Order: sequence, then structure tokens, then C-alpha cells
Amino acid sequence: MISTVTTTTVTTIASTTMAAGLGLLATLALIFLLIAKELAGAQDVQLGGSSSISYAGAFNNVLNTAIIPLLIVFGFIVVTKIIEIL
Repeated sequence: MISTVTTTTVTTIASTTMAAGLGLLATLALIFLLIAKELAGAQDVQLGGSSSISYAGAFNNVLNTAIIPLLIVFGFIVVTKIIEIL
């Protein structure tokens, strides 16, 4: 019985630590991608935003593919932390 409780406790602590690490990784990735999107958008504006799409404009559009799911994950993390506090 004691070994089962010990194993369960160790597994729970390990999974909690891993989840916190993944949350931190997702948040850092979101920050990095938002900075890259801002820089790409600024470069596109600086080039004049011609009718043909530039590399900076294309990169700016492609970054949305990664940013939107990470925003959803970030929102879930925030809601989870708020529920934890309450």
C-alpha cells in the first residue's frame, strides 16, 4: 500500500513539474513569435507595403499560424491559474 502511494505521489509531482515547464516553454515561444511578427510588420511598412507581397509580409502572415494556437494555450494557462487561486 505504501509503495503504491509513493509511486502515485512521485508520478503526480513529475507530471506537475513537466506541465509547468511546458507552460513556460509555450509562453516564451509566444513572446518570441510576437516579437518576430512585430519586426516583420515594421519591415513590411518600412518597405512601403507594395502591391506584391514581400518576404517580410509573407513571414508576417505565416507567423499567425503559430501565434493563434499559442494564444489559445496562453489563455488556457491564465484561466487555469486564476481558478487555482480562487
